[in-house]
Amino acid sequence: MMKAFHYLLVVCFLCICSCEEVVTIDTGDLEERVIIEGQVINAPDQSFIKLTKSRDFYADGPADRITNAEVQIRIDESEVVSFLHNPENDPLMEGYYLPIGDFIGQIGSSYELQVTVEGVVYEAVEEMLPVTSIDSLTTKFNEDEFEEPDEEGRFFEVLLNAYEPQDRKDQYLFKFYRNDTLVQNFPTDVYVIDDLILSDRIDDLTIAGFYAIGESAEVEMYSLTPEAFVFYSDLANLLNGDGGMFSPPPANPRNNLSNGALGYFQVSALATEQIIVFDPRQD
Repeated sequence: MMKAFHYLLVVCFLCICSCEEVVTIDTGDLEERVIIEGQVINAPDQSFIKLTKSRDFYADGPADRITNAEVQIRIDESEVVSFLHNPENDPLMEGYYLPIGDFIGQIGSSYELQVTVEGVVYEAVEEMLPVTSIDSLTTKFNEDEFEEPDEEGRFFEVLLNAYEPQDRKDQYLFKFYRNDTLVQNFPTDVYVIDDLILSDRIDDLTIAGFYAIGESAEVEMYSLTPEAFVFYSDLANLLNGDGGMFSPPPANPRNNLSNGALGYFQVSALATEQIIVFDPRQD
């Protein structure tokens, strides 16, 4: 699931008489804001809206879940689909709203989200753009990285191959899984790419992580609107900023939500591919 967003603590460093003192600026009680994390996907059981509230920087525990909102999505300015809060009363799904009935996104359709929380309406609109298919996944022994396998035997890379259409502008978000567990090279990694840097072939693109023989590797490839690409690029810059004195001040990622809500409403087509890792040297 997507991460919640919180306000940023402002820290000022004052140097007086050659002494350095760290001063935390008292920001007072910051205004509470609604966080909307939602997605519509062209696959069964993949669409949801998650609602939480922002919290003070020093607060402990998870963000407060919003359980009494009204949530609906209008498709192509006509059909309306309502979303219900946690319809199966699963404790792990507090704050999640799921669509009533069979709901699967369609490429080319427009989706208008409307969330009402305590009388305030938050809206966003996204179109589902097409995604290219993944031709194949292959494996490679990384002999430059490892002289011997690590203790878990994970010394194989997985490579992605796909065709990239040149007659349209595309942006993509990637997620990688090892045995159904999300894999990142670093905890702050966000894997997005713009096709401006791609030719008509994506060949031998190394995915995140290393894998052992017999493990499952899966790639999810999501189409992104230009606005969604900006959001994820901002998020990557925020997560990976060095925090130096010459760095730009941190700011929440730009999003597509009205009335000052945080988060993003993402509408994406999804392509997936999976492989059981093998040793290609033994073919």
